[in-house]
Parts: sequence; C-alpha cells; structure tokens
Amino acid sequence: MRLVKEGKSAMKILFVDSGIGGIAERYAYDIFHTLRSRFVCTVERVNPRAVTPETFRRFRPNVLLVVHGTLMRSSLVRYAGEWGATTVLWLVEDPYEIDFHRGEMTEVYDYVFTNERQAVGEYGRSNVFYLPWCCNPRVHKTLRVGPSYLSDIAFVGMGFPNRLRVVNALAEEFPGAVFRLIGDWASWGKLHPRLHDAVLPTLSNFWEVQRFYNGAAINLNIHRDPVDPPSGNRRGIGATSPNDRVFALAGCGAFQLVDDTRPDIWDCFAQDREMVAFRSIDDLVEKVRYYLTSPDRVRVAKAAQIRAYRDHTFARRLEEIFRRIKKPLEEKK
Repeated sequence: MRLVKEGKSAMKILFVDSGIGGIAERYAYDIFHTLRSRFVCTVERVNPRAVTPETFRRFRPNVLLVVHGTLMRSSLVRYAGEWGATTVLWLVEDPYEIDFHRGEMTEVYDYVFTNERQAVGEYGRSNVFYLPWCCNPRVHKTLRVGPSYLSDIAFVGMGFPNRLRVVNALAEEFPGAVFRLIGDWASWGKLHPRLHDAVLPTLSNFWEVQRFYNGAAINLNIHRDPVDPPSGNRRGIGATSPNDRVFALAGCGAFQLVDDTRPDIWDCFAQDREMVAFRSIDDLVEKVRYYLTSPDRVRVAKAAQIRAYRDHTFARRLEEIFRRIKKPLEEKK
C-alpha cells in the first residue's frame, strides 16, 4: 500500500515500541515488519527510553506511531506534534490497564486506537477508535511440528482463576488426554494433580508459541476476566472484544474452542463455521469430546485462517489507522 500519491516522497513513520520486551515483543515485531514489507514508507523503530527531542529533529517523521505507550513521555509526544507529526497511540491492554491510560497519557495524542470496544467511551474524546486485534501471516501460519509440541488439549497463557477452573474440570473428564499448559500456573490457585507435568514455562519466543498452537488438536482460548485478578481496572470496565489469541490461532490454522464471553468475536468470525465457542464447562466437555476425533475441526480451523488472512491482519489494521488519519496528514504536508 502506498501512503503517498505517485511522485511524492514516501511518508516517514517513527514507530515507538512498548519498551517492555518479553511477550510484548511479538506485536512490536508484527507492526514494524508489516510497515516495512506492506507499505511504501520510511520507518524507523525505537525504544521509548531512547526517544529524545533530537530523534524528531533528525528523522522529521510525518507520523509518530506508539504502541502500548506507558513508557513514552507526554512531553515528547507534544514535541513531535510541534515538529509537524501526526501522533497516534495504539493501546493493546484495555481494559486491564485502563487506569494507567486515562488522562494525559492519551489526551496528548491526535488519535488513539484501543483493542477494547468498551474502553472507547471511557476516554471521553471523539478521536478514540476501536481497533480489534489481528494476526501476522508471516508469523501466524500452519507449521509441521515435532512430537514435543503435540498435545490433545493446549493453553498458552497465564493460569488465572477462571482458567484454572476450566482446565481442572477437563483434567477430571479426560484423564488420558495429553495436556500442554504454557505459562504461570502456580500463582492464582491449585492445579489438578494430573496437570502438574503438563506445565511448561512462559514463552517469550513467539516463534515457539506458534509451534505449540499448531501441535494441539484443540487449543483452549479462555479470555482473561476484566477484574480478576485485579490489575489496572478499578472501575470494573467490562470487556466484549476478542483477545489477540483468537486471531493468532486463526492465523495458524489451529483449531480453538473459545469461551463465549466476548460477543465482538462474531463481528470478526462466523459462529460455528469459522469459530466454535463454549458457553459452560459442560458445553466445553461435550465439544472437546466431539472435536478430539472429528475432522470438522480441520474444516473450521481452515475457514478461520482464510477469514483471518483476508480481514484481520496487521496490514488491514494499519490501513484502518492510516485511513483515519489521512486528511490531517494531507493538511500538514
């Protein structure tokens, strides 16, 4: 995609990552490499701790694109605007960290995009938009994996209380199943004894995560509760929008059973044809029993991958951002 008309110089984008590393590196990688590979622009990536006024004087960006944003100083965002940049913040941790986002952190930007639809109205501004999560076909793709990645039932993520209840129930119902639980499963409650050997350490290497996704017959996708465990959501703002795992699994062509707690999923995928949800533990047990042996899971997973690659990629989301900010950018040229 060209961000400028033919004959004009390429737009310059300064991309500021989260600066926190670890798991957050995955979406920084996705955004940066999508900008470089799918858009006609000049892009520079920088850690927020390394940004100074000289950064803007040297690079002279047309767009300052900041993801996550908690480590980016508001004074520097203002400075970027003074130097002619359109300033954009992409929030990816709403509603869990919304307490840290309110006020000056978000008010200083020209545009704010949030991963949670329910958070939009909380900021009290007309320039805040809902932007769902997405996948990166360069990372989220079908892979052949070795035996160490194979499982009947897998979950990648933290063992929060609502997730513990689900996996413990499944361990009781499916004593012969091979489970893989990747993450911290010791901090929020007691794990079923049958699952102790199923736990693997948290993976910050997102390439490895895709292998476990591909190796599972069924991937569980249990959304985090908006307020339990407590984080940065003291007002108890609800959550209706799908997590990043929905799109990552779809991009991998990996079958998932997702909890039916986020109705915005059905704006992104067709229920039952492209995505299968469960409404209770009893419903989940029934569907696990069916899909462990049914070829239907391959059909559903492939349909989800086709839809994700068509409508829900980082390229599509960045196109939406640039569409929103196009007129102000042209006025600043």
